[in-house]
Amino acid sequence: MRTVSLVPCLLAAFVLATASAADRPPETIVVTASRIPVPLSAVGSSISVIDREQIERRESAFAIDLLRNVPGVAISQSGSIGSQTQLRMRGAEANQVLVLIDGIEANDPAGNAEFAFENLGTWDIDRIEVVRGAQSGLWGSDALAGVINVITRQPDEALSVSGFGEGGSFGTWSAGTRISGALLGTRAGLSVSSIDSDGTNSSRSGGEDDGYENRTASLAVLAAPTDKLDLAFNGRYSDIHKEFDSVSWLTGLPADTRDETDMSLGYFGATATLSLLEDRWIQSLRAAWTRSDTDNSNELGANGETDADRFGFYWQSTYHFTPVSDRSAGNSLTLAVDHEREDFSQRGAPGPWGDPNQDESDRNTAVVAEGLFSPLSRVSISLSARHDDNSSFDNINTYRATTAWTDETTGTRLHAALGRGQKAPTFIERYGYFPGQFTGNPDLKPERSTAWELGIDQAFAGIGARLGLTYFHADMQNEIYGYAFDEETFQTTAVNLPGTSKRRGVEVTAMAQPLPSLKLSATYTYTDATEPDAETGEDVREIRRPRHTGSLGADWSSRDGRLELNANLSYTGTRNDDYWPPSFIKETVELGAYKLASLAATWRLNDATRIYTRIDNLFGTSYEDVYGYNTPGVGAYAGLRFEF
Repeated sequence: MRTVSLVPCLLAAFVLATASAADRPPETIVVTASRIPVPLSAVGSSISVIDREQIERRESAFAIDLLRNVPGVAISQSGSIGSQTQLRMRGAEANQVLVLIDGIEANDPAGNAEFAFENLGTWDIDRIEVVRGAQSGLWGSDALAGVINVITRQPDEALSVSGFGEGGSFGTWSAGTRISGALLGTRAGLSVSSIDSDGTNSSRSGGEDDGYENRTASLAVLAAPTDKLDLAFNGRYSDIHKEFDSVSWLTGLPADTRDETDMSLGYFGATATLSLLEDRWIQSLRAAWTRSDTDNSNELGANGETDADRFGFYWQSTYHFTPVSDRSAGNSLTLAVDHEREDFSQRGAPGPWGDPNQDESDRNTAVVAEGLFSPLSRVSISLSARHDDNSSFDNINTYRATTAWTDETTGTRLHAALGRGQKAPTFIERYGYFPGQFTGNPDLKPERSTAWELGIDQAFAGIGARLGLTYFHADMQNEIYGYAFDEETFQTTAVNLPGTSKRRGVEVTAMAQPLPSLKLSATYTYTDATEPDAETGEDVREIRRPRHTGSLGADWSSRDGRLELNANLSYTGTRNDDYWPPSFIKETVELGAYKLASLAATWRLNDATRIYTRIDNLFGTSYEDVYGYNTPGVGAYAGLRFEF
């Protein structure tokens, strides 16, 4: 299949929209594109929203399957179910995308400041907001390329109990339950879920399967002691065990090994919100704690461990000069102070290469200001600035400016954004020590990026369709390269690359509802991401960034609503990767393009119970996201869900 073949498919999906009219949908309110909730039409940055209905129609156990279809997103999975999975946005690195869970920063300080997407199940998720482009002016360091906010299911007023059970290929079993309700004016919801899989063989050689286990619990409590004061607590904890294949020094490729990781991840936050002056002045105070604990082992026993904690305190005050409406962000000014402390520790056995045992910490205090303005009808403007005072680096200033204009007569929406982003070097890049392999560089400078985008969305209400086109461009200085050779230690280390890394491309989206029972969607992204070569300085393609990605989706429901079908096809084009043979002289290899198809069917037995089935990798595509690592073949699953 040629890389351009998705374009006619996308256009075909759009042409199918010419069948019937669709009512104007209610406005969606989003909470990630600004420091306060705003209507989607007023957002100047590119944003995608995955709601609970989409999650249930896909019937997927992992959120990464849905994020694969978001424009500008590229996924790299290192093997079997539960193996390391990285998400890159608009050609940026995986640790340049901030992940929030109910507003709590979830990037792992001990995991190179990345979020472990392979562990994010869908059972307790209500929706996911994906904001693309530089968002550091709002959210700080990790938001250089975008923000993904995972919003869990919040408690209901009425008592409800729900659950699911599922089994299928690769010895995979999963189950979960949720109870929610209110007592004495306090709402609470508790969700628990479990996933167990024998997995598949991740390496090209051998036949050992790499298993995976995940136990996750989440709790949400909401209370309103007075009509002006709201209190909220959200907590999520996961206990994870995974097996994986490490790289053999004899071949430079993954081989069957008995490497294992035990990991615990916790995200906890408590917020108090006070509304004054008839809800025109809103203040909030929040405390949050992110915790990760990782223990590694192999056939020889313990193989090192890392721990990290992030403690945060956040104060925010917003005054609304004019109120937010369902179509306008109104006029407001928000001031905020964010204070965070990160602690990192590494433990391991000292050896001839040195002692990996260490404890490090960092502190950051930021002052944020954001103004939202609607100077004209259907025109929204946002201006934000942020000043970060970090204990390890020079003070840094970032900003973001956006605008959006909507003409309801023609169904046209124009949007634009400009932002300055920054990414502080991670603990691993500065201090990480892996004997005989890698030594950190404490002299690294923060990465800095200037990004902008221009886009147009065109609605065709008469035929129930919408088409979107966005161009994005980013220039980054001081990109951190983690495979530089250190002549003093004869190991690799991290360095800031000279010159400019460039990321630019086009995102296309199309949606249509030709029939009341049929919804169609399509996306296409072209990404050109280059960086200066560490040795020659010439521009080279960044690894694991496909130039062409896209997706096609269809949802169909029977007339009585009892049967639902979902079909999905995603495409990932060719991309480069690094291969380190036994000679330790890096080679550039090309990973082949591939298509992944899935099919899900749901049958409602009654109002409370439904059965479903799902087939992943429908055509049995053999592919690699990371050189040398196999990925699962065809997987078939069946399950039951209920809610009372």
